[in-house]
Amino acid sequence: MGVRNPLSLSAGQRPPLNGFEVTETSNTNRSRPQPCFLNLRAMAASIGQQPFVENRIPLPNPIAAPSLLSRVQLLSRFVSVQVVVQALTAISGILLVRILSQHEYAYFTIANSMLGTMAILADSGIGIGLSSIGGKVWQDRQRFGTLISTALHLRRYLALIAASVIAPLLWWLLISNGAPKTYAALITLAVLVALNFQLLTGVLDIVPRLHSQINRLQKLDVMMALSRLLLLAIAYVIFLNAGIALLANIFGIIAQYHILKRWTADNIEPHAPINREDRNTILSIVKHQAPNAVFYCLQGQLTVWLISLFGNTRNIAEIGALGRLGMVFSIISAVMTSIILPGFARCQEAALLRRRYRQIVGGFLLLGAALITVAAVFPDLLLWILGGKYAHLRNEVVLMMSLSATTALVATMWSLNATKAWIQYSWLNIPSVVITQILLLMVVDIANVKGVLVFGILSLAPTFLLNSILSFRGFAALSHSEQPLAPESQT
Repeated sequence: MGVRNPLSLSAGQRPPLNGFEVTETSNTNRSRPQPCFLNLRAMAASIGQQPFVENRIPLPNPIAAPSLLSRVQLLSRFVSVQVVVQALTAISGILLVRILSQHEYAYFTIANSMLGTMAILADSGIGIGLSSIGGKVWQDRQRFGTLISTALHLRRYLALIAASVIAPLLWWLLISNGAPKTYAALITLAVLVALNFQLLTGVLDIVPRLHSQINRLQKLDVMMALSRLLLLAIAYVIFLNAGIALLANIFGIIAQYHILKRWTADNIEPHAPINREDRNTILSIVKHQAPNAVFYCLQGQLTVWLISLFGNTRNIAEIGALGRLGMVFSIISAVMTSIILPGFARCQEAALLRRRYRQIVGGFLLLGAALITVAAVFPDLLLWILGGKYAHLRNEVVLMMSLSATTALVATMWSLNATKAWIQYSWLNIPSVVITQILLLMVVDIANVKGVLVFGILSLAPTFLLNSILSFRGFAALSHSEQPLAPESQT
């Protein structure tokens, strides 16, 4: 919960819907996002079924394919499935918003937020290395396997450090917002279990993505979204609270891990040794990225602490509920993570990359503007979806949609930069964001939902500027490397 800066995302992670997103699916990113906000994947009902035969005919690369028609057809097929997936996910989310009391939904929001925080700290740039190196070695089964083994080893180590720091903080936040100590301890334990399997699936997920196994990804998405909805519906009839909702997510992550582990055996060597060169390369990236990950996780929770100190539990629940309305961005984000980013990683031609970059960023701008307009014209219709407890947030719904659009845009820019490892000066975002937020705290009233949303939107300004600079530098360096040598230099 809170304003999560997109520079804390790895290349493989799905851009968040907004700084206050709460979703039930995970990972970096395809599902939810939806990392900080949860990307816990939904329950996979058919974990015991016989593996289907994957179509080995290569799918067209949406970045580099020569045929515009083939790219449009691929994107259309993927988006049509994602509409179904996100509709099921949205129904699950709205079910929780409407049924859970504001106290229980606040606990659910806090737990999901802290899970995303630990996931980002446990990544700290490992996903960037996976995407950057994997884009070069994905066709070599043994070599790709050593990369996956190396990333898993590093993530376990970082996860232990992250959990030792964040888990006590999660327990304290739950208690300070009214949760009984035993209940808070059980929620914290559930989050730790979810973290373990979320990190494993986050690494394995890169394999089918780089191999463009879109059919498999879509089948898994549909299975998980439908199963989660059914599980929550059953729990609603029997008993449903924040802890039960988290358990449903845990079962989904575990199921997803076992399915991905079975699938990826076709494309990587499961027991490949750790590669020392990959380890050094990834650690070099982590050294650049870890300060950003730590900083953004801390500052990302700043809004939670502020509204907890100056607001109340109801405000936390209201922000979490409003975040559901930005889930439309998850459809586009799923396309980004599963199709666009892997193709962007494989493409090495400067002119084509620059054109695709403009198309992707321009598309997010248009989508964001359209959704903000809808929120401004039909606020009551959107709030009806959340239920009567949130009907008074007419002005806030426009701000939340603005925050969702801005965060999605900036996160997309960062994902594109991170895919190419254009992150050399990303540390500059730390002082610029700190200065911006100090100034904002002097003029913005953060004791209410409206003030927190304004705080979140304006806090993204330096991140947008830095991402623009990183992209410009990256394209300039790529263009320079493609220039032919002068005659005197060739002799």
